[in-house]
Amino acid sequence: MLSWEKQARLIQMIDFRYLLPALGRLPLPLGQWLSAVRGWLMGKVDYDWRSIALCHRYIRTRTVEAMKIIAPHAEQKVWNQKTQLRFMHNSREEWQAALFGRSAMQTISQQSVVEGLDDLLSIQRTGQGMVMVGCHFDSFCMGMVLMGMKGIKVNVINTKAIENPCIHPDVRAFFQTKYRNMEHHMNGKMEYHETNLPFFYQALERGETVALMGDIPGSKSSAMIDFLGTRFKMPVGAWRMAIKTNSLLGGFICLHEGVGRYRVVCLPPSLPNPVSPIEALQPIYVFLEDWIRKMPERWVSADLLPAY
Repeated sequence: MLSWEKQARLIQMIDFRYLLPALGRLPLPLGQWLSAVRGWLMGKVDYDWRSIALCHRYIRTRTVEAMKIIAPHAEQKVWNQKTQLRFMHNSREEWQAALFGRSAMQTISQQSVVEGLDDLLSIQRTGQGMVMVGCHFDSFCMGMVLMGMKGIKVNVINTKAIENPCIHPDVRAFFQTKYRNMEHHMNGKMEYHETNLPFFYQALERGETVALMGDIPGSKSSAMIDFLGTRFKMPVGAWRMAIKTNSLLGGFICLHEGVGRYRVVCLPPSLPNPVSPIEALQPIYVFLEDWIRKMPERWVSADLLPAY
């Protein structure tokens, strides 16, 4: 009999090579419903490509621990329910990746809203760059794509960790296709900060937008920022880029509101404090925390919180 790891890798090949792309070709209501079924099954067996790459199933246990931190007065069944929902939201986000190369994105863009869009476009017309900090919450990649489809030139900071050979090759290929399809809609590029960080400074100087995820602690950071009831060493790269390029600094999240309908909510970008990264970034983390506390099950990287 195959070991769990070998079974999981076989499932990954079928899942990422065939199933998810097939779901992306279905009508939106059916594809979304099947992605929820997939997520429900993922939660039941603790299936996640990150844990399989590490040969250690830990996502469900760590997510339950995170729910206890975020909602300490809730009951065990609530923590378990929100953890199960986390897998379903994560599955939907992975299904959305299969939509980026489909014509359905035009319908989604027409039905979706970017709050404060006129102000963002006005800033872009002045030639001033914007650094927008988000987190792995709900439909975060869809949010970046929709901003691009609405006229914002969006560039995304990514990490080459996705190319780790421990990750199944079909998973890596799926994500590379996702990234290229995102670029098509964003009017910008997705680059690795490890290999092409200067690109993002140049983009900001051209008056474009740089988006990045800020919910992973920075091991080299010395900025202690309040987040989810504790002070963590959070990355200050967003602040540094904004200061060096005279760019504005803001935040964003993207909410799934129904079949083919999304809402991008922004913390309006403003000039950051030039001497205090903590003062500049704290409002962004308050903004992100507010949404995470409202809907903790949609924070798909909640499993990282216990290790902070």
